[in-house]
Amino acid sequence: MEDARYICVNGEFRRSSDPFLDSRNRAFRFGDALVENIHAFATEAQFLEQHFNRLLKGVDLLYMKMPAWLTVSYLAQLISKLLNRNRIFGGAAVRLTLYREAGEHLKPEGNEVSFILESRSLPENYYMLNEKGLVVDLCREYRVHSGVLSGIKDTGSLVYVLASLYCERNHLDETLLLNETGRIAGTCHANIFLVKDGAIFTPGLDQGCRAGVMREVIIKISLDSGLRVNDEGSFTPAVLEDADEMLLTNALEGIRWVGAYKQKRYYRRTSQLLLRTLNELAFGRP
Repeated sequence: MEDARYICVNGEFRRSSDPFLDSRNRAFRFGDALVENIHAFATEAQFLEQHFNRLLKGVDLLYMKMPAWLTVSYLAQLISKLLNRNRIFGGAAVRLTLYREAGEHLKPEGNEVSFILESRSLPENYYMLNEKGLVVDLCREYRVHSGVLSGIKDTGSLVYVLASLYCERNHLDETLLLNETGRIAGTCHANIFLVKDGAIFTPGLDQGCRAGVMREVIIKISLDSGLRVNDEGSFTPAVLEDADEMLLTNALEGIRWVGAYKQKRYYRRTSQLLLRTLNELAFGRP
């Protein structure tokens, strides 16, 4: 992560320019790793407990062995120390990568883990709504697959990498990804929410979307704001033409509103409402 002089490896701080991984690393060789992208401000991580809980679910699904000393409070301390060392005191992106240590062959020799913390500064301290609505379209070349592993956030992101290149080739801000049955799952970087007649809809976790931390937060604040929420939906692309609004959410950017899908144009009233509530929750300010 480009502007950080230091990283943290298993609780120890070292210069980011110093090599410390070899070709046998399982994250590199097999993608045998989990990742969390965490927003921080003033050296304090936002929604860290939710990130940690998602990490624990991934650890359990992948039969990894989390050390007892790696707790939420210890992780919060390490993040604060790392950001102080890198002199990042405003908005920050923190990346936690947790990988299985043992074995250069496909079958691991053990399930103990190591972790790396990286950081970089963000252009904004708080969550800011994009002034210009995003332009999106469907990507039918690459699909995500629903299943027990689809909700976790691992480092195996080849579909999302290729979909990002599809965006670039087609001059899009984001591309909408479908699952194996042609239902909407999410986008390259975000979960998707649709608004229709004062109700908010998002694909269910059984549709192949990732169990985003910001997805969880937006569902809660939507309910607290009096919105009707359906978070177990299964949607074909046809619903995109009928929606009043489209929102994209992730932990680093909060909420982004979509302005156009094909010939359809969207409003942003719900995005503005939820963003104010989100900033109050995360930072104590609208």
